Amino acid sequence: MSRRFRYYVPSAGELIETEHGKAHISRIIAYHEVIDELKAAAVSEEEIRQFESRVEQFLGNVSRYFECEVVYSNGEIERIDWSEYSCLRAKPKRR
Repeated sequence: MSRRFRYYVPSAGELIETEHGKAHISRIIAYHEVIDELKAAAVSEEEIRQFESRVEQFLGNVSRYFECEVVYSNGEIERIDWSEYSCLRAKPKRR
């Protein structure tokens, strides 16, 4: 039996709750920008191809991949990827 994965799309300014507290999304980084960062960091072409393969396997299309920069009230910035964001969105809200 297969489960359908719920794909969420973030928006800049959106508030989210992480294990470190509340934060807002300050920036959304598309797949091609992530690849450019990997190349600039001298990541090998083989590692980049493996990354692309994993993204295609999970999302079916690399254009669906993204990373987000989230900013906490203390100014700390963290980067999360599509899967972490989706898990945070899917997590039941506390009352």
